[in-house]
Amino acid sequence: ILGQAEKEFKVEVETIGRVRHKNLVRLLGYCVEGAYRMLVYEYVDNGNLDQWLHGEIGEESPLTWDMRMNIIIGTAKGLAYLHEGLEPKVVHRDVKSSNILIDKQWNAKVSDFGLAKLLCSEESYVTTRVMGTFGYVAPEYASTGMLTERSDVYSFGVLLMEIITGRSPV
Repeated sequence: ILGQAEKEFKVEVETIGRVRHKNLVRLLGYCVEGAYRMLVYEYVDNGNLDQWLHGEIGEESPLTWDMRMNIIIGTAKGLAYLHEGLEPKVVHRDVKSSNILIDKQWNAKVSDFGLAKLLCSEESYVTTRVMGTFGYVAPEYASTGMLTERSDVYSFGVLLMEIITGRSPV
């Protein structure tokens, strides 16, 4: 029986290993050595969105509205690809500012697929244990455990409000 960490590792390798999109972080390889597991991703050199919105960079975020719009659109394109461009669909389950990496050109790259679930075309939802980050989780998913791509859309809406207001979700 696989432990939770082993399952998350397997899902991440299978999910992101076959994905190629400019707004999704690219998995370059992985290593399994005894009990140790390591994923090797492309280097994204500008930190994550959470750092730029709430980090130690001063009183106000240096992100301009143009930068914010570019990040919003890139994140939306990455999620749309997961939901509409793949079969089976991929539901990320942990869309949040710290999982949006930023490259030197201020492009967003969705990362951290450890909680991702696959949703086959004949399924409208999958029932699963509720996972994700408090404040970003869709209420209907939290109360029923029924996961759809709309759960990611809700989390994206929370992220959108966070980017616009500069405030963390509660």
